[in-house]
Amino acid sequence: MRMLNRLTAMQVARAKKPGFYCDGGGLYLQVTRTLAKSWLFRYMRRGVPRGMGLGPVHTVPLAEARIKAQEVRRMLLEGIDPLEAKIAKRQAERRERQKSLPFRDCANQ
Repeated sequence: MRMLNRLTAMQVARAKKPGFYCDGGGLYLQVTRTLAKSWLFRYMRRGVPRGMGLGPVHTVPLAEARIKAQEVRRMLLEGIDPLEAKIAKRQAERRERQKSLPFRDCANQ
C-alpha cells in the first residue's frame, strides 16, 4: 500500500530543486525553476492524466493541502471530475455577477 503524508513541513520549506515532490494520494508539491512552490493534485480521468492546482505554499499550508486533496479524492470516488466542477463553478459565478451588473456597466465591458 502506498504511503500518504510523506512530506514534512520542513521538507516543503527546504525544497529548492525544481520538480514534483510526492506527498502521496495524488498530492504533489510543485517547485518551478523560479522556486515558486504550489500544490498540485494529479489524477487520471477516462485514461487522461489531469492536474488541478490547490494553491501556492505561502497561502495553503501542508495540512490544508492534504485536506483539499482528500476532498478531491472524495469527489473522484463519487464520479465527479473535480477540475470540471471547478470550471463549472467559476462559470456559474461569472454568469451570476453579470446578471447583477447594471446595463451601463455591461455596455462598458
